[in-house]
Amino acid sequence: MRNSTIDRIFRSAILLVAALAGALPGAAEAQSLARQWAWCREDDVERQIIGCSVVIRSGRDTPERLSFAFANRGRAWSDKGRYDRAIQDLDNAVRLDSNNADAFNYRGVAWIAQGQYDHAIQDFDVAIRLDPNYAIAIYNRGLALQTLGRTEAAARDFATAKQVGPRLTPPKE
Repeated sequence: MRNSTIDRIFRSAILLVAALAGALPGAAEAQSLARQWAWCREDDVERQIIGCSVVIRSGRDTPERLSFAFANRGRAWSDKGRYDRAIQDLDNAVRLDSNNADAFNYRGVAWIAQGQYDHAIQDFDVAIRLDPNYAIAIYNRGLALQTLGRTEAAARDFATAKQVGPRLTPPKE
């Protein structure tokens, strides 16, 4: 009887070890993905591109969160001066979540960098429609309008941006 008890305990221990061994790669993978999400949110452009790329390739999130990852990576590409690549990512971001005001704003900034002011204004218009208190998008639209010589409209945007102040709607994540 004593041997059968020991055998049962031994078999239970083996099953527990096997179960834990099977669970650990998943836990390690989840921890790694969490670290990549943290990088995707950083201001360090290189880490942001790496982290967001891993998150995007994993495909393990909602379309809205993947849109956030594409938008952040697009912003990072824009910061590096890779505007075509930025616009490509930002196109994916708005395709995944057409309510992502940040993606429209970031894409507008990339359009400005390419001298495509009309495209930029269209994207800023959408960002502002989605978040009427998005002061940065309003200000950015003012910059595009000013560059096009539409000084009165630009002045209105600058005044509105100053009036609404900081965003009341937090960035999407």
